Amino acid sequence: MRTLLLIGFAGLVTAAMIPQAPAQDLRRILHAVTEPNEARRYGEEAHRNGRPDEERYWQRYHAGLQEQRARQNRRPEEERYWHQYGEGLR
Repeated sequence: MRTLLLIGFAGLVTAAMIPQAPAQDLRRILHAVTEPNEARRYGEEAHRNGRPDEERYWQRYHAGLQEQRARQNRRPEEERYWHQYGEGLR
């Protein structure tokens, strides 16, 4: 019984000491999910840090967000442009 209490207490202490940085990073990523400029910025950051797979991912994601936004704003020519741009990235 005492062992279970010690394990529970150790878990609480550990949870209290975990920094909040991962939560902030998650918020940044979730913001990028809806903002094309943030997705583009993540792609540029991946390029600077030498992560080509991640860079391609964010480039494609950015193009997809732009295409979706053009579709919502009923701009078929711009939508077609972003679609072709995304296809070129593949």
